[in-house]
Amino acid sequence: MTHREIFEWFEKEKEKNTPIYIPEEIFNQITEEIATELVRRFSRDTLLYLPEREIHFFEWLKEKDYDVWEDLWGGVKEEPYVVSISFLPLLIRRFGGFPICDLMNNVNYYFTEEMINPKTSHLLLETLREKYLQNEKLTIAQALLLEMSVAPIDIWHFAYYHQIPISEAKKAVEELVEDNLIVHYKTAEELANFVQF
Repeated sequence: MTHREIFEWFEKEKEKNTPIYIPEEIFNQITEEIATELVRRFSRDTLLYLPEREIHFFEWLKEKDYDVWEDLWGGVKEEPYVVSISFLPLLIRRFGGFPICDLMNNVNYYFTEEMINPKTSHLLLETLREKYLQNEKLTIAQALLLEMSVAPIDIWHFAYYHQIPISEAKKAVEELVEDNLIVHYKTAEELANFVQF
């Protein structure tokens, strides 16, 4: 599909006044530029379903950490996995997804580059980038730190993509905090200044 055809498709779907379901073949053609333009064109009350891969992730989360899933989707009056179109630019990223950053009844584990201590991590990050490029094995904590330096991440998506237990991802956070490499903001209020959509 051309850019124009994608925009026309969205216009037709919007007219149905139901959450927009984007088939994977269309979803895979949406670039960051197109996603940004779609958010600009449509009001924030335009709703869409999460992509299939993200729904699989949340079904995994429901099984592995039900309290967090409940915190996110339990009080939703509509069916779960329907979000504002404003999240579209995050959903098209390869390892992106719907950010878990505003939990009210659980500790948040959402990290951005701003939470990395530049004084203690600068040289380490350079070393980790080199190791990554050389395909050398990284510890879980090292991999998490490296990912934080590239894009915002929560530990649930991190655990899912790396196929590790959530408990191991939490231990990695503890290790990074103890080594004074990162700051861990635990509440939605504390994270509000770092979350941008």
